[in-house]
Amino acid sequence: MQQVGWIFRHNLKSLTQSKVKLLMIIGLPILSILIYFLSYGAQSDTSGLKIGLVNQDQGVYTTQLVDWMKDANTQATSVSLKDGNEKLTSGSLDALVILGKGSEKSIAVLDPQHITVKSIQGDTVNNAVKSAVNASLTNMMTMIKASNDGGQSFSKYATTFDTSKITITQKTTSNQQDVVLMMSMQILGFLCMMLLYAAGNLGELILQEKEDGTFYRLMSTPLSSKVYLLGNALFSLAVVVTEIVICLVAMRFAFGIDPGVSYFALFGILFIFAVMAVLLSLALGFTATSRKSVSGLQMILFTLTSLLSGALIPVAIMPNFMQKLAEFMPQYWVMDAITTLQQNGNLASISLNIAILLGYALLFFCIASYKFTKNARVNSFV
Repeated sequence: MQQVGWIFRHNLKSLTQSKVKLLMIIGLPILSILIYFLSYGAQSDTSGLKIGLVNQDQGVYTTQLVDWMKDANTQATSVSLKDGNEKLTSGSLDALVILGKGSEKSIAVLDPQHITVKSIQGDTVNNAVKSAVNASLTNMMTMIKASNDGGQSFSKYATTFDTSKITITQKTTSNQQDVVLMMSMQILGFLCMMLLYAAGNLGELILQEKEDGTFYRLMSTPLSSKVYLLGNALFSLAVVVTEIVICLVAMRFAFGIDPGVSYFALFGILFIFAVMAVLLSLALGFTATSRKSVSGLQMILFTLTSLLSGALIPVAIMPNFMQKLAEFMPQYWVMDAITTLQQNGNLASISLNIAILLGYALLFFCIASYKFTKNARVNSFV
């Protein structure tokens, strides 16, 4: 343990001497909050906005979307495109939502398109209305998917939704909370990508020390290779966990964001993901042949999986085949666990998510162990 402590202190000293690295550890979690907080900050409520709804593609889904928009905002009215543009120009309307030709079909295939939001009052109003439209579309696509899977018509689901007093109360009084939950998910999704990059420094560190000979000189000392790896892995995990704590504390106390989930539960889920990220970094570090190659591989792998998993883009708006592909990404199960807890789920309801994340961690641990034992030059020191 003394040797592990020495490695920990050595890395900590190196980290504190690098102002850039220290700033990144502290600043990136805050940046992930600021990006979405500023983007969603003005989107908290659309109930006071006068919205014109233009439906140029009459159908079951577009008509239902218009009805939900009217239910959510008593000042939303149906207008023609001509009248809508005139009222928008005169200031009688704050925004105009246009469901163009092809929107009905695109919604039916869970790929909403040809839907336009117009406003001359700037991004504040424009983004607020887009958020309201997206919230209604998310509910609609969930029902369409449920109707396809359950063999019942969409109309029955929509009728049940409309006649449910509990659901109606939630939709008419919690627009702000819906936006906050959406914002929280994207903040945490962005954080997951940042955690992968932070943990990725471990693999680069090992390869760099191998390239400059430091690693092998250390192996010739009483410091064993296993202790060296354990010390560096624990330090990397400590850095990643620090980023998690900074992000959650900032969300709770600096920005007052209520993610709809216990912060202790969020920490637990993200901690498991952090362990997996460190083990993935070790696996990549022992698999790659050079620091440049692992750096490029990590950039592609971390960014691509974050995009495909729904960490940066909501899974609900992806095509069906991409939604299936997302389930193979570890980040997907983090986001899915948080969503489940937001919907009043409990620990038992996310047990599968936790098991899959631990399974990924075990897989990367086995790969790292295998590659480590196959390293002949390391074995010569063990």
